[in-house]
Amino acid sequence: MYKRLKSVFKRVINIGCDGDDYNAHKIRVCNTFALLSCSIVLLDACIFVFFYQSLTAVLMNMLLVTACCLALILQYYKYHYAAGLMLFLSVISFIFVQAYGVVGNEVGVQNTFLTLLPLPWLLLEGSRRSTKILLSVLCCSCYFFIEYHQPIQQLITLKDTHKGVLQILYELLAMLVLILIAITFDNDRYKFEKKLKRMATIDGLTGLSNRTKLFIEGDRALCGVKRHKLPFCVALMDIDHFKKVNDNYGHSHGDAALQIVAKLLANNTRQSDIIGRYGGEEFALILQGTELSSAIDKLNSIREKIEAEPICYGSVCINCTASFGVTQLTNPGQNLTDLFDQADSALYDSKDKGRNCVSVYPFV
Repeated sequence: MYKRLKSVFKRVINIGCDGDDYNAHKIRVCNTFALLSCSIVLLDACIFVFFYQSLTAVLMNMLLVTACCLALILQYYKYHYAAGLMLFLSVISFIFVQAYGVVGNEVGVQNTFLTLLPLPWLLLEGSRRSTKILLSVLCCSCYFFIEYHQPIQQLITLKDTHKGVLQILYELLAMLVLILIAITFDNDRYKFEKKLKRMATIDGLTGLSNRTKLFIEGDRALCGVKRHKLPFCVALMDIDHFKKVNDNYGHSHGDAALQIVAKLLANNTRQSDIIGRYGGEEFALILQGTELSSAIDKLNSIREKIEAEPICYGSVCINCTASFGVTQLTNPGQNLTDLFDQADSALYDSKDKGRNCVSVYPFV
């Protein structure tokens, strides 16, 4: 039973989220608010129908339930702005009518307006700033009107017990809205931090580690192999005549070449190996626990696959080659920069030999 209810709740919360990753969290907040409002209003209606037999009050509650259901339908059909706007206006209209004409302002229903002030900023898209401000001002106006204006004759005179129950229900709604706000801000903060971290450590074109992350992970790996006295190789790779690719076929074809080579590197290295874009058309490989002879074999295998792989963009396909320089940790006093400098020297040796080969430092 619990699993079934959980499954239904999850489906309702995710209505309209398909294919809209950017607004998915706002859509879920709106759906959750609709579900919470609907549940609390139904409990409210039970009090009116069982203890006061007030069909007018129940009808008002059912109108809000209908509005919540319509909001979910609008979400399903991707009318997200209309859904959020209708839901918010329906809820504050309901609270206004409840506090002004149904149960009066003594119950404190109008205090819910204060909690609803930031809700437009969660329900509506980021570009609707003026609408959000107007809705927040409307909330303030409703609160002050109910709080300091003499209400009309109440439709229902509540017993003290029921006043307490009704107050708890609206306080519960207010608390749940505050929880929604906290979750939303925490989720947005997490997504923003994650995006910043990715921008700071991942190369946007190839999806590989950038130079900053390469050195952070490489230094950590180097400390580990020194501690355990394991072999450690560093290699640099450069796409041959890459400038000619850009000049003759355009920068888009050059970008395609970088992406295809990056994918080949990722698919032909181990999970423990560290690969990244070193700069321009240069890539770096850090091979932990790999002897120099094995590293040379691996790099030659990658070199042959790069040579055989067609680099296609549009209807034009070309072939590229790559040169490699590799070195091995031989002295515990060496740092990662020293090893990259040695690999760079070996890479220049490959270019001097005519490119499309693997050279080793120290030179043999």
